[in-house]
Amino acid sequence: MIIVMKMTATEKDVEKVSKMVTDKGLNVSVVNGTGQSVIGIIGDTTQIDPKAIEVDEAVDHVMRVSEPYKLANRAFHPDDT
Repeated sequence: MIIVMKMTATEKDVEKVSKMVTDKGLNVSVVNGTGQSVIGIIGDTTQIDPKAIEVDEAVDHVMRVSEPYKLANRAFHPDDT
């Protein structure tokens, strides 16, 4: 699952959403871009309702990722390592 934060989201907003996810026993990977931050959720996200996250005013949208092995999949990392 990927959470895309709004351009206006502060570091505190990102930390709040990240904590909400980690409190459910999942791991997060935060990527801070030049304009937006993205939170990648690592683990079984079937227990998370995307709409519950999207109600946060700092969240732009939430996407489910259904590809298995996201951290090693060529769809996510096309270059050789």
